[in-house]
Amino acid sequence: MDQKFWDKIDSFGQNGEYDKIVKEIKKLPADKMDMELINVLGRAYMYLGDLGNALDTYLSFIGKAEEDTLNADIWLYSEAGWTCNEFEDFEQGLKYLLEAEKLGRDDEWINTEIGQCLGRLERYEEAIKRLEKSLKLIEADEAENGDEKVNEKIFIVSELGYLHAVQGKNEEALKYFYTAKDLGRNDGWIYLHLYHNLKTTKGEEEALKYFEEQAKIEDKNPVLLEALGNIYMLEAANYEKAEKTFQKAFALSGDGQQLFNRGRALAALKKYKEAIEVLLQSRRISEQEGDVTDGEDVELVRCYIGLKDKKNAEKYLELAREGADNVADEFIDEYEEELDQLEDMIDEL
Repeated sequence: MDQKFWDKIDSFGQNGEYDKIVKEIKKLPADKMDMELINVLGRAYMYLGDLGNALDTYLSFIGKAEEDTLNADIWLYSEAGWTCNEFEDFEQGLKYLLEAEKLGRDDEWINTEIGQCLGRLERYEEAIKRLEKSLKLIEADEAENGDEKVNEKIFIVSELGYLHAVQGKNEEALKYFYTAKDLGRNDGWIYLHLYHNLKTTKGEEEALKYFEEQAKIEDKNPVLLEALGNIYMLEAANYEKAEKTFQKAFALSGDGQQLFNRGRALAALKKYKEAIEVLLQSRRISEQEGDVTDGEDVELVRCYIGLKDKKNAEKYLELAREGADNVADEFIDEYEEELDQLEDMIDEL
């Protein structure tokens, strides 16, 4: 293919026009297909949410690569397995990954992908063995080449922690979660799992104490502060500390989510006027960033009900109902039930 063709394909990809990539490549005669085109076509189908055609693209080319056919087939089976995993079809993903392994692939990547599949299929002990093997392969590679694979290690130890936790092996799980944090993982997922496993093994008081101590050490870490704020909010019901913690997190990050969290804490304290001011600021940021505002709208309804301001409560209830399209299917019934309850409360004003 000439450069003009690839420039066009690149342009479609940058614009998210994957259907046009498919049309361009499908125009080509079969004898022009090669591994590069197969890769681009398979990914385009994946981004279009078309698992069937993505798999057909990879599997129909098995044995057809003109050069290095064995390694090409290993890559095709690996890609097919990975694509299935992206669609959460772990049974089928495992099948193709094992085909790649049969052909000779035995590196960190394939063992990690197989381990993830086995874990999602609740074959926990098999999954743990695979992931432990992945860690050993990484460590051997680091010793040989001197290149640290931090992100890969974070993913693997996080998975190992999760797999132990779901089996109730909380002490073992904590070892891996601590390792993931020490390696640099800093997100809501790791803090959630650290908290719940600490709570299970040492109790709620000790779990809270750990996070408070970490927040003193990492006092410029807004992600950790948000986690602590959520613990105050949801577990300890200490809304005053939650509000102050979210306020500090926002000052450090400028993240509108922290304003929203702070607004919820203020509402829980029945400081409705202050909560409304904060929630409206959060709502403006959400709109500026093209984000949804249904969370703010629901909380604003509650605040205006608390102030017995029927007009504004009705205004934001209507906006909250308009935001129902943004709610995931598994939560929509609960969301609409909550709005109906708020409507009943407005009617009583």
